[in-house]
Amino acid sequence: MSRLHGKRFAMISLMVAIATTATTAVNAADWGTVKGRFVFDGALPERPKLVLNKDVEFCGKFEPRTEKLVVHSDDRGIANIVIWLDTKPGEKFPIHPSFEESASAKIKLTNRGCRFDPHVCVLRTGQSLLINNSDQVDHNTAAGLDRNAPFNDLTPSGKSVERPRFIQAEKMPAQIQCAIHPWMVGWLVVKDHPYVAVTDEHGRFELKNLPAGEQTFAVWHELPGYVQEVTRNDKTESWTRGKVAVRVSPQATDLGDVRVSAEAFK
Repeated sequence: MSRLHGKRFAMISLMVAIATTATTAVNAADWGTVKGRFVFDGALPERPKLVLNKDVEFCGKFEPRTEKLVVHSDDRGIANIVIWLDTKPGEKFPIHPSFEESASAKIKLTNRGCRFDPHVCVLRTGQSLLINNSDQVDHNTAAGLDRNAPFNDLTPSGKSVERPRFIQAEKMPAQIQCAIHPWMVGWLVVKDHPYVAVTDEHGRFELKNLPAGEQTFAVWHELPGYVQEVTRNDKTESWTRGKVAVRVSPQATDLGDVRVSAEAFK
């Protein structure tokens, strides 16, 4: 390569780098994060041990407890509340490029300790579900879905079963059960976008790389269904059918502590 051509090549590379940096900076303003924490407002609920009627010798050593309502004993955070970006069926919504790599991923749902891990499993259309059984007893996983084919798969001890990719988003979380061990219950959330979060043991959630602007989110928990009456910043808010409008900005939007009354879970 001549010295002149070398200089031209270097100049072109520099211009491409500058253009890429500028594009990245512009795109960064189009996305944002929403986070917060859900807190139980009331007397700390008990989590009674479950009644076992099958494989008691193996499952009993894990002392499984109900997961219908899990509240942290120290900070009262509510686990397993689901928050998703509420979109219309078939609506084309911008997806951040960071989610491309996981678009066709295998999402794991494990039978572990005679329970479903995680209790709430989230996947998007285009992804497949890999059901593992790490226990020393057989399990089965059954789900009655509305917009995708229902399934009921036996998973022998130490084996796994892969479900085909899901085609359509489900409007609501679908319950999953084990017919062999009827106390085993979990939930499957299927959406056609990646903007779904489940609160952790401290009630925290974070949705990253959301399209900026006014967005509507749905909030759901297995006991009340839609979470509709909350207190935030010492003010009562009504989220009809669990819907809340949030302005997403490039800076993180923090909803803070969202308190949910114990009455909502009865």
